[in-house]
Amino acid sequence: MPNWEKIAPVVDMPCPLCQKRLCRLIVPTVWDAPDSAVYQCDACKLVFIYPIMTQEEEKAFYQAEFARYMSLRGAAGETVPEEHFQKNQVEAERRLSNLQPYLRKEMSVLEVGSSTGFMLSAIAPHVASVSGVEPNRLYADYARGRSIKVFGDLAEAGDKSYDLILAYYVLEHLRDPVDYLKRLCRMLNPNGTLALEVPNVDDALVKLYQIESFDRFYWQKAHYYYYSHETLEMVLKRAGFNSVAVIPEHRYDFSNHLYWMLKGEPGGKGKYSQIFDARMDRVYAECLKAKWLCDTIFGLARKTGLLAD
Repeated sequence: MPNWEKIAPVVDMPCPLCQKRLCRLIVPTVWDAPDSAVYQCDACKLVFIYPIMTQEEEKAFYQAEFARYMSLRGAAGETVPEEHFQKNQVEAERRLSNLQPYLRKEMSVLEVGSSTGFMLSAIAPHVASVSGVEPNRLYADYARGRSIKVFGDLAEAGDKSYDLILAYYVLEHLRDPVDYLKRLCRMLNPNGTLALEVPNVDDALVKLYQIESFDRFYWQKAHYYYYSHETLEMVLKRAGFNSVAVIPEHRYDFSNHLYWMLKGEPGGKGKYSQIFDARMDRVYAECLKAKWLCDTIFGLARKTGLLAD
């Protein structure tokens, strides 16, 4: 990724987070949103797209179109709940391993964006209760069929509070992330924890390798905001979380990155695993994480108490 502060043109428009008016146009194209572009605020450094969907468009998109949208982006099985549930078992195990130190048997857990319930099913044996929030009717009905309580939106969850709230790949979709995080903060019990993951805007495919085809794929209409570890911490603290930890995480293997370099398209996971084995993937991931060039940021936040509690 080039140095935006030196080459990106300044635009007189307000940042949707801090309202400062000087932003920079950094990428002129957004996948499936030809009228949108990508900007970065000069003041708070948050990266965002503009314009975004209207509230009506957004509601229709997540209730009925999102599964097909993800399928078009190469996520096989997104329109078939059972296939989606099964193919995400490895992902559920990865997330669970990161959460394990923070779990207790008496915990009540709420997952925002619970999709088919694959994560809640994995965490259920380790806690007292699990519930989900999922606007996609197809996914929500499937999870209910697996005996998981699912609300259609956050308002349906009512006044109940939780010990742990999960929000994996949710924050980048929110039109007002600080306000939504404030609502989640209020729903936490004393010393309750919010755990979330977001894509890292400093992903090596964007910042280090600067692959144009990945740029055209990466910036998409469903992601209103793109976070670095600094801006994620800033947004969480603005929402009232006093104890925040951001941790580098990497999900995609070296084969995936090499495939993007060679072919300029997704679908390379495991492609060259007969040559670049799991040991290579671990070393590569650790190198990227050390420089914050990883693809994912894992965040933990509390409004009171220390995360080491």
